[in-house]
Amino acid sequence: MRAFVKLLNFEMNRFAKIYIGLMLLTVALQLVAVTLGANHWLDSANEAMRVNQWTLEQYHNVTGNIQLNSMMYARYNGLLYFGPIFLSITVLLIYSCFIWYRDWRGKNTVVYRLLTLPSNRANLYFAKLLTILLFTFGLVALQIILVPLERLIAQSILPAELYRNISVFDFLKYPTVLKVLVPPYFSEFVLYYGLGIIGLIVLFTVILIERSYRLKGIGFIVLYLAVLAGLASIPFLMGYSSYDSYFYPGEIIGASLGLIVIIVGGSLWYSLYLLRKKISV
Repeated sequence: MRAFVKLLNFEMNRFAKIYIGLMLLTVALQLVAVTLGANHWLDSANEAMRVNQWTLEQYHNVTGNIQLNSMMYARYNGLLYFGPIFLSITVLLIYSCFIWYRDWRGKNTVVYRLLTLPSNRANLYFAKLLTILLFTFGLVALQIILVPLERLIAQSILPAELYRNISVFDFLKYPTVLKVLVPPYFSEFVLYYGLGIIGLIVLFTVILIERSYRLKGIGFIVLYLAVLAGLASIPFLMGYSSYDSYFYPGEIIGASLGLIVIIVGGSLWYSLYLLRKKISV
């Protein structure tokens, strides 16, 4: 266990500076986006009331309430608000590959030292896997923390007669990328992040196949992905998307869960086998 914790700490420290930079960028740009958006709505309201000789109540009767999600559609605020989210997701996706390939860089490759450590090589695999997951959930937690702060900023700028406060839950339900990043329902959270973890495990397996067999591994990768595609198609062949399926919904769900176990278990087993027996430095 101590060896695993040391490897996990090592992996997280290697990406910590970039990760902290992404978090600071997300905080800064989102707060700026909300501030600019709130001021934009305030300026628009003042201009409309001046031109039309409206009172604040009359303006409210015409336009309705302004909510936090309204801030995203003021000028270029959508780019400011969601840009760092997409950037963070992209960087994490790239690093999911780079977390393995960086070990082979340079003359004195890090992977040689990692693979010759007197510990189970599975620790290295799960340290890298958990590193990506912790960074991902860290960004999710940051987003949840930011929403109440953003509400306070909007509330402090806009008149109470115009601004309607909504809960964090209602804000996350709004159809944006946040609904996928921070699913408001537990079932959606399990589905989205479950699929994400499966995808990450499959990606790690593909990388380890390539690192084990190099160019020859392309054929193995194609075969591996073809097998996965075949397994993933079984629920659809059973009538997953059809109302007149021969199978009961419970049977299809059970088969799907069984296939997930096979895909995850098989991929993990093969990855650890490659790491122990086939990987070269």
